[in-house]
Amino acid sequence: MGLSAAALLWGLPRLLLTIALHLALSPWPAQASVPTHRDYCVLGAGPAGLQMAYFLQRAGRDYAVHDPRLLFRHYSNAYFPDAGDMVRYLGDFAERLGLHVLYNTTIAHVTLNKDQRAWNGHYFILTDQKGQAYQCSVLLVATGLSVPNQVDFPGAEYVDGYESVSVDPKDFVGQNVLILGRGNSAFETAENILGVTNFIHMLSRSRVRLSWATHYVGDLRAINNGLLDTYQLKSLDGLLESDLTDLAVVKDHEGKFHVTLKFFLEEGNRSADAVPLPQDDNDNFALRVAYDRVIRCLGWNFDFSIFSKSLRLSAGGELSKKYPLVKASYESKGSRGLFVLGTASHSVDYRKSAGGFIHGFRYTDTHSGYSASCLLSPVNATAFEYLEEFPMQMLAQLETITGRRARHGLFVINMEYGRNFSGPDKDVFFYDRSVGHTEDAWLSNFLHPVIYYYRHLPTEQEVRFRPAGWPLPRPTAIHHIVEDFLTDWTAPVGHILPLRRFLENCLDTDLRSFYAESCFLFALTRQKLPPFCQQGYLRTQGLVGTESLRQRGVESGLLWDYATVGRGDSGQQPGDHGPGQHPLAPGPPVSPFDSNKEEL
Repeated sequence: MGLSAAALLWGLPRLLLTIALHLALSPWPAQASVPTHRDYCVLGAGPAGLQMAYFLQRAGRDYAVHDPRLLFRHYSNAYFPDAGDMVRYLGDFAERLGLHVLYNTTIAHVTLNKDQRAWNGHYFILTDQKGQAYQCSVLLVATGLSVPNQVDFPGAEYVDGYESVSVDPKDFVGQNVLILGRGNSAFETAENILGVTNFIHMLSRSRVRLSWATHYVGDLRAINNGLLDTYQLKSLDGLLESDLTDLAVVKDHEGKFHVTLKFFLEEGNRSADAVPLPQDDNDNFALRVAYDRVIRCLGWNFDFSIFSKSLRLSAGGELSKKYPLVKASYESKGSRGLFVLGTASHSVDYRKSAGGFIHGFRYTDTHSGYSASCLLSPVNATAFEYLEEFPMQMLAQLETITGRRARHGLFVINMEYGRNFSGPDKDVFFYDRSVGHTEDAWLSNFLHPVIYYYRHLPTEQEVRFRPAGWPLPRPTAIHHIVEDFLTDWTAPVGHILPLRRFLENCLDTDLRSFYAESCFLFALTRQKLPPFCQQGYLRTQGLVGTESLRQRGVESGLLWDYATVGRGDSGQQPGDHGPGQHPLAPGPPVSPFDSNKEEL
């Protein structure tokens, strides 16, 4: 996860700056002075690193571990569990699955060693705090975001960092507290001390973004937003917007902190008590009160410092610059064989999905990225190959990556919200937000399946220059399954029937289910049978048994009445032709169904 104790959400120092080394072919090092070669090195033993180590071990050793004790529900029943429960779970996960983890091993430097014998032309050399070197062919970085994000302004040295500030509410009793930041860490800090402080003010350059409005789990979660109530309902606390680079913090002779404007300090060298304050000119200045504590909660950045420039590991774009720049496959754009996992890989799906958070790791560790499911269509449209959680940004490379061919087109299934239903300014609780009619399915607001049909696999150019706001290139056809309050999507008329018609139009075939009598008629009158009759009726080499057909057989004397067998009835069954003779019932008996619905 992270490179400092505060960076890891659960705060266990022994899980930080560790290296999990998967033993592919070689034994443990015999001499500390000789670089130890491994096929794979996993840098970091947090949730993402340990999960990747498990998958590597399973693939390399060709076995799967199924241990029911490692279900997290056996560690906590709380909906929002305590951080210590997660740390305990991760420790047991590594121990019980036999993962090769070197604890208390701080990797201080990572560099490249060019070697033509390596598959990618180089090896990665990792050096720990004791000078021990490790060499590997593939480097998987799962160190998380560990460097506190800091803003340079006068008085920054007076500020307590989120990574080091006390978590004991008793240390804040009766105090005036100013928190710099507007994310979950800022509100989590406020929530912890809300009941004991005199008041809390929160300052940031951006407005509050609520996760239920943006549908992005990185924005403010409801569990942390108690300060919004005390601000809007009781006027005890408050939120302000301002650019921190325009402000300064000064400390008076009593140890109190005051917020002033940066340009006041630039006018000349003055003592703290002589620095002009905004309230000197405006007695209604919002931050005119003195503060006992100023706490910085501005988020985290990836630690690039341990990586040599030879790796060419650089930051992402303007919106995701705190993450390393990686491809859609999570491989570094600068070095082949270097992959970024877990939180640090979030540049791929930043503000689009949950890849940067622990409940998204189960997708990003087994697959790459912001993903959907694909159905490859065969020639006869009677069966599909299902590829689960394939990275959408790599759709053009599907055949290369999977080895499957998409000669006859493919369907891509993605879960989406309505196009105008997410955003910090959106009212997601408006009265007519629900869509219930199938003809209006494309207007569905809540999360629902969207199916894209492509006659041909999209090209890399089409994926790259897809329409703005679209997760995929423009398809041949598109189908929205109408939103479902129960998120089940199995209603025969509301969900399945429109989907079947969509598939029929795309595949130009009849996908309905038919009774055996209809299949029999089709077999006599048509050259091409519907897929249902081909797979069911013809392969059974006869009519599918139903109660009505059985009864007709009994009445006509062609079948025994098996319902009366064993009742002591000594009379002959229909179709008997005298003692010692056999009934006219060729072949095995037909099994009755409880109802005609079982034919479908």
